[in-house]
Amino acid sequence: MQAVYGDQCVDVNTVRRWVRRFKDGELGQADLSDKTRRGRPVTASDQLHQDHVEELIRGNHRIKQKEIAVALGISKERVGHIIGVLVFRKVCARWVPRMLSDEMKAEGVRISRELLERFEKEGEDFLKKIATGDETWVLHYDPENKRQSMEYRHKESPQPKKFKTQASAGKVMLTVFLEFRTCRSCRLS
Repeated sequence: MQAVYGDQCVDVNTVRRWVRRFKDGELGQADLSDKTRRGRPVTASDQLHQDHVEELIRGNHRIKQKEIAVALGISKERVGHIIGVLVFRKVCARWVPRMLSDEMKAEGVRISRELLERFEKEGEDFLKKIATGDETWVLHYDPENKRQSMEYRHKESPQPKKFKTQASAGKVMLTVFLEFRTCRSCRLS
């Protein structure tokens, strides 16, 4: 072994001591379980702490592991272990463009059907008559991003939704007009 591992190898006397210990066992088997030792027993993962962690998470889904650790007086690592045992995971909200009411959804369906009927009647000429535009809101503050909206959830629970546009007093409408022109050399006949 020293030829392969060099000075990092275990000493030959240690290997001989191990061989003697394993030979003394029944048919080459030895007790490999940990012996009891002095020191404080691990009690931070008991049922009482699990109940407290679950109560804190259910009270505030956005709570941080550090806040739970401080509240319970245990380490962040133990809190992470307990959260895994409780089958919680931290998920980001799913972004959706706008929060639409049922009336707004119904109006969108009605307009889409009307446009489809006009296309079926007029054909390609109808498409040449359509003008589109867009607008956006510029906010006076930085809205919360997906990472900041992370919450603890069970695997079975639905993913939370986060609307990109929200009602706010601090916003201004921004309108941009663009004119597209094609150059003569870009036109293809």
